[in-house]
Amino acid sequence: MDILEKEERLKGILEHNIKNVKIGTAIAITGPWGVGKTFFWKRCIDGYNFKKKYVYISLFGLESLSDLKTHIYSNIENNHSTLDIPRWIRGLPSILKDTRVSQFGLSASTKIFDSLMFNQVKDAIICFDDFERMSNKLDIKDVMGLANYLKLEKNCQIILILDEDKAEGDNKKKYADYKEKLVDETIVINSVEHLIRANSIDVGIDEPLVELMIEFAEALEIHNFRFFQKVLKLYQQFRKELGADIALSTKEIILVRVLQGYLIQDFTNFEYSWSDCRYYSNKDREDWSEIKQQKYEALKKISYNFTQDDLWFYEFKKWFEQVDGIDFDKLKELAQSDLILDKNNQKKDSFHELFDHFWGLKIDDNFTEKLYFASQQVIALESLHNLSFALKILEQLGDVQKANLLEKQVMEWMKLKLKENKKFFNNMSSLGEVKKIFQDFLSEYEEQNKFEGLPSLVEVIYRYIYVQSWSSEHVIALEGATRNDWKEVLFELIPYDNRFHDMNTSQVVTQMLKQSMKPELNSKIKQMIIDVYKEKGQESEFHQRYMDYLILRLKD
Repeated sequence: MDILEKEERLKGILEHNIKNVKIGTAIAITGPWGVGKTFFWKRCIDGYNFKKKYVYISLFGLESLSDLKTHIYSNIENNHSTLDIPRWIRGLPSILKDTRVSQFGLSASTKIFDSLMFNQVKDAIICFDDFERMSNKLDIKDVMGLANYLKLEKNCQIILILDEDKAEGDNKKKYADYKEKLVDETIVINSVEHLIRANSIDVGIDEPLVELMIEFAEALEIHNFRFFQKVLKLYQQFRKELGADIALSTKEIILVRVLQGYLIQDFTNFEYSWSDCRYYSNKDREDWSEIKQQKYEALKKISYNFTQDDLWFYEFKKWFEQVDGIDFDKLKELAQSDLILDKNNQKKDSFHELFDHFWGLKIDDNFTEKLYFASQQVIALESLHNLSFALKILEQLGDVQKANLLEKQVMEWMKLKLKENKKFFNNMSSLGEVKKIFQDFLSEYEEQNKFEGLPSLVEVIYRYIYVQSWSSEHVIALEGATRNDWKEVLFELIPYDNRFHDMNTSQVVTQMLKQSMKPELNSKIKQMIIDVYKEKGQESEFHQRYMDYLILRLKD
């Protein structure tokens, strides 16, 4: 039975008894401390339109049965209810004002007046709350007896709000004895769901996050709303620091980290600590206690964020452990990147939704306009095969103009991506069919720019000689190296590069003329080096003799 059904049940019992029965009823609203029993009742009574006198009595602070009676009749008056007080009773205080019973230290007139006033209480709804905080000067037996009197003799509807498990010693036994005689119905409140919902609405928490908190409360059996009051307060503080415009996924991470922090802080009996806030396999958890296993599994099912230690985790850990201040600038950057991701996901969802409509026969004459706009939005987000299919649909439905325009926009984006990373589209066909014009564009671009973005010649030489490992790009770079590249390497780079400290330029040349990356290039490399030496020899007679000697050694 959910909370609304319980409200309806309570309302039905009271309505039936008020209309049809001359004797009152007693209803106990029970549940753990902090679960929201009083909130539940006050929301119920505020929502009902009973034309009845009503009084709410907190037993906290009352020290005698006389105090309790006075509180009942005086609060009915304060609530502007109609309490029928005969004129002769109203005149009693002035008549009896000088009468004293000195041996008791009491005003007899006041005592008589209180008794007469209390006797006028009837046909009212009376709620007794805070049994757990009741003074030990006030006997629960007397309270229950008074409630029973009001129910049977004064046709009052009695509401008792208490946590039966919190009653101690004799009070627990006395309550159990009187419960059977007094209480007609029991409403059990065992979930804080209604409190979470009501308080989350007040501060504008997103519905998915409300559901997450409710699932958290139920799965971990946390029935004290004061825990969630702290959670909501801190969540709002962090939201304020990070600004209003953040993604739902970021809001979830913030909420999870706050829940996590207070869980570790308030529920040490769960044996759950900051070091447990990451993924552990079943094998890793073999030595964990049963309660720790249960709580970890519960958290993992609620949200995967409970089992990963990201940057949000470390910043919130600092806050809860009070070891350092939170870097809100860093968190704002994270929140902004999450917002971009969230918005991009929304664009992709809109794009895919159009195809659902297409296959579901739910499109209209404006479909090509919608598809063109949605496709534009996801050019940098979707795969080429999905964009190719969008183009195919536009062409099939006769909107060639938009198809051509979208095609050009896709190729402009492809060109930008290729400048950033030549390998970006290497696996473009692995997920589906890609339009031929895109394949041709990539082949043509690759041919025209095959030497762009390649490693430098000095990097190729270093990788070959020292690392003894190379890629196809290193081979292409070696193949495309010009005479000027070799001149720069031999005379300007290698002599001053500390990576070649144990090898001189002539030794490098000797090794590269025997390179095995692509041996058929060796004769071409040798000729370019000879040409470089000859050019250097033209600088002076000295250089002529020097270079002739090096060339002779190369030929030998």
